[in-house]
Amino acid sequence: MSIKKGLKCLVTGAGRGIGRALVAELHGQGAVVYALSKNPANLSKLKAEFPRVVPLCVDLSSTRDIKKVLEPIEPVDCLINNAGIFEPGDFLEASSESFDKQFNINLKSVITVSQITARKMIEGGRGGSIVNISSISGQRPEQGIAVYCCTKAAIDMLTKCMALELGPHKIRVNAVAPANVDTDLNQPGSYGQEEKDKVEENQKILLARTPTGTLWMPMKDIVNTTLFLASDLTSQITGQVLAVDGGYLAN
Repeated sequence: MSIKKGLKCLVTGAGRGIGRALVAELHGQGAVVYALSKNPANLSKLKAEFPRVVPLCVDLSSTRDIKKVLEPIEPVDCLINNAGIFEPGDFLEASSESFDKQFNINLKSVITVSQITARKMIEGGRGGSIVNISSISGQRPEQGIAVYCCTKAAIDMLTKCMALELGPHKIRVNAVAPANVDTDLNQPGSYGQEEKDKVEENQKILLARTPTGTLWMPMKDIVNTTLFLASDLTSQITGQVLAVDGGYLAN
């Protein structure tokens, strides 16, 4: 996957997982990367490994902090809204606190970051591209993660609405919807045994329904798909939610 050297790109959730992999590839191809994360330690490691990266430490749960940090930076050519959180829990036990937390990060912050970035793209007159990282969970329900599924379904619709409104300004908006990716977000970690059992059961179902027989989608596939949509290799793909799922949603 090749991108234009000197491309200016803002990546949220850049400190780990998919975001970090995107930053590494963009940096390696000569892009100017603004890497946003709330974790200063992760940003320090990123800067040490990729010296041209511009680190931005922001807690995306705060609209005020987002505006304070992003409004002063230069216009970028592309935005990748990758940051997200995942809190499992059955529907009957889902708390308002967990609902607010997941929707604030997974949806509200995407709107705020995209508004700031898109306005600058429009003012610059050159257009650009925005890629939202969604999930197959936005299109196929899963037990035990009802609120998370709803946040990703909302991202899918937001992507289409943004494409509709921003298209006249030459701004393309698409989403990438991965199946399982082997990042710390998908690891049981400190879950209780009951939650671990549910995660494992969901993974068994996912694997059985995936035509390619792949449980963990290769990070390279996610990165290449995202950067293709972010690049100028296409001018007419917009409003799409592209699944990287081994054929799961087709089954």
